[in-house]
Amino acid sequence: MIIRSISLAIVVLFAAAAVAAQGHDQPTPKPVSGGISYGFVVDNSGSYRPLLDRVITLVRSVAEKNSSGDEAFLVTFVDVPKIVIRQELTSEKAELVEAAENMFIEGGPTAVLDAVRLALEHLSANARKEDGRRKALLLITDGDDRSSQAKVETVIALAKDANIRIVVVGMTDDRLNTKLLDRLAKETGGTAFYPKTPKEMTGAIDSISTAIRRN
Repeated sequence: MIIRSISLAIVVLFAAAAVAAQGHDQPTPKPVSGGISYGFVVDNSGSYRPLLDRVITLVRSVAEKNSSGDEAFLVTFVDVPKIVIRQELTSEKAELVEAAENMFIEGGPTAVLDAVRLALEHLSANARKEDGRRKALLLITDGDDRSSQAKVETVIALAKDANIRIVVVGMTDDRLNTKLLDRLAKETGGTAFYPKTPKEMTGAIDSISTAIRRN
């Protein structure tokens, strides 16, 4: 009985050693970052004059949800000469909020797709290079594209190649081009939101923030 117990103990010890050796040979998993790099792409054309305060509130509310590992930038657009990077990629919430508060409305035929293309290229070139880092754009516009040279197919292909999700917030006091906005969101794995009132927009903040960050 004693001999059998000793034999069993020896077998268990050898088995444990073998398991430990196998585990030692396995590569250590790399830590996965939970951070996100994203851009605000904001319509500053004349149709957004009555909506500007609402847009600033939206940008501020989303930016304030950033964690320490997140980074974001801000692009505003009207026509092609007025596509401007107002704030480069930053982890400082205050810098994003300040850039949003300094936005202003200008006249001109809107170039939605050209602005999105510029933002995609900027994000692809400048986002932190980390395993597991997500990338997205938050496009805020009515979708009334009147002057872009870029084609929607080209923009969508660029987003897919860079693994960048486009989340859309369609806001207007007039008419939305939901066909364009829905396509940009759907074909890049994003989501489209169409809040009609300030109250609806406030209620959608958490969902918009989640849509940007989801895996």
